[in-house]
Amino acid sequence: MKSGESIYYIAKKYKVTESEIYDLNPKLKGGVLALKTEVKIPNKKYKQEEKKSKVEEKKPKSEKKPLEMVDQKATEGIHIVAPKETLYSISKKYGITMETICELNPELKTGTLKLGSKLKLPESKKEIVAVKPVTNLEKVQEVIKETKAEELEENVALIHKVLPKESLYKISRLYNVTVKELQNLNPTIGTELPIGYELIVKKGKKPEENVVLVPNINTETEVVEVKPLSMENMSKAAFLIGKASEHLGTRYRSGGTSKAGFDCSGLMFTTFKEINMLLPRSSHEMARYGVRIDKSQAQKGDLIFFATFGKGRVSHVGMVTEVVDDEIKFIHSSTSSGVIISSTKEDYYSRSFVQVNRVLQE
Repeated sequence: MKSGESIYYIAKKYKVTESEIYDLNPKLKGGVLALKTEVKIPNKKYKQEEKKSKVEEKKPKSEKKPLEMVDQKATEGIHIVAPKETLYSISKKYGITMETICELNPELKTGTLKLGSKLKLPESKKEIVAVKPVTNLEKVQEVIKETKAEELEENVALIHKVLPKESLYKISRLYNVTVKELQNLNPTIGTELPIGYELIVKKGKKPEENVVLVPNINTETEVVEVKPLSMENMSKAAFLIGKASEHLGTRYRSGGTSKAGFDCSGLMFTTFKEINMLLPRSSHEMARYGVRIDKSQAQKGDLIFFATFGKGRVSHVGMVTEVVDDEIKFIHSSTSSGVIISSTKEDYYSRSFVQVNRVLQE
């Protein structure tokens, strides 16, 4: 492996998961990657081709039959929940509303949508499907394919997945909306929110697919004590630092978000998009995202803010790359030198330091 690489970086590079790498390299789990360490990478393409060839060898040739159209009479009015399906995706599939599904299945109002659950559907909704006869061997060796992330409606801008012990009030504070607004956008919800429920928070322009919006928290006054970064987030931090460092030497450009030039927030915005995290577009707005932590708890991947115009108002941002005792090194795009790494020990940044925010959270 090369200098600066992490398990997260390697997994992303070869389009595999970290757990698959750890399965082949159990000694790496929980340890620190040393330079020139040999890391075995799972060859998915080879495994898929090998599995396919074995199935074809064992499949009786006499089993080949043309596709035939059949009516789902056996399961008429019933839907069995498949992997990664949501209440929204099921309602779109059958052309009915989520409210209708909840009315026919009252347990959804207080419970969660579980894999394999049988949902009642309006009896008038019949589905004609193409069914291909398969052998018992094929059924045993059937591979469940990953489904694409459910696309949001054009008029849905933000959805929040409900976590344990969350309430409407708590979620409304996170996103600066009222409880009434949440109730209007989600008329089927009751007083208790089911864990995993996809709550519509805002409507408007559709965002990019698979983007995580960081909840807005009032970090200007509240300092939160946090736990050290998990191994997963430490890996993400190393990946982010590597991506930002690719732009070292790139010139400063007001409003820039590309190799043609970056401003300070543009560099952070572009870097964090690499892990599908969407930050605001100005340093002042970024200072209100994530949680504000004490300077002594700073770790790699945290955002660090400065008031370069005085009066305590945030006007500059960078990302922490290294912490040594009470010195914090950070990568940023400065107006004079472009993308560089600086230190809080420098007089200019020591005088203008404002705060550190943790945005890589569990």
